[in-house]
Amino acid sequence: MGLLGSSVSLLGVLLAVLGYLVWTGADLGPLNPLAQVVKPYLERFSTEEPPERLFTPQQLSKYTAKSGSPELYLAIMGKVFDVTKGERVYGLNGGYSFFVGRDGTRAFVTGEFTEAGLIDTVDGLGWRDLLGIEEWVQRYEKDYTYVGKLIGRYYDEEGNPTKELLDVDEKMKTAHSEKNAVEEHKRNFPPCDSMYTEEDGPKFVCTKESGGIERDWVGVPRKLYTEAGSDKYRCICVKNTGPPAGDPGAAQHSDRGDLDNPLVNLQEFDGCASDASACKP
Repeated sequence: MGLLGSSVSLLGVLLAVLGYLVWTGADLGPLNPLAQVVKPYLERFSTEEPPERLFTPQQLSKYTAKSGSPELYLAIMGKVFDVTKGERVYGLNGGYSFFVGRDGTRAFVTGEFTEAGLIDTVDGLGWRDLLGIEEWVQRYEKDYTYVGKLIGRYYDEEGNPTKELLDVDEKMKTAHSEKNAVEEHKRNFPPCDSMYTEEDGPKFVCTKESGGIERDWVGVPRKLYTEAGSDKYRCICVKNTGPPAGDPGAAQHSDRGDLDNPLVNLQEFDGCASDASACKP
């Protein structure tokens, strides 16, 4: 083969190895600048998805502008995303730079952008916050490139879900159920609209669109007390004729809608007719 042929073969092997390392996202140290030149060509001509990578927290921490990395990675719920194209916000001095190089899941909904707040646990968060985190994950899946998993709280050394992740998945299902229950309650008991005129002053009003809920009934304003013993209330519109709002097909009913619903603590407004569609607070 000769010296030239051997050199060409060796060069080919080295280029193949370099290409593989670039494709897998390995840290090449001083060769990283070269990797950034080669990578777009590999992505252009390859028909295969790059292999999923597993990161330790220490490895992920290197993918920040502060560390001099040309690539910017962050994790949320243990999923790692390449946010390099968002360098303006994720790069040095960017508004979201504190999320890069770590899993700061909790801070996405708490707004606590400190070392104590930028943590991955979701313990103690309510259903609204859990669904907020789910929305953030979906946003990153839509807008950025998924590159792998972070070994730790949510994925083990082989990339399998941990028990904690499975527990969070169950909490997410419960959160969706609670959201559906709240939305159903709002449909059945829409908020009143507030109006003010110089002649009559403030009023709570019910219409077929009040509270942003379109329906085929108007309802009457009622005080809804959500905490026992509290004097705080909110105004809701209660269906006062026909079957209950939550069971419109009921064959047997008292023709009083939800006025007698035992599941809600209702009270009429003083000085307001029981069938009026508008009342003064």
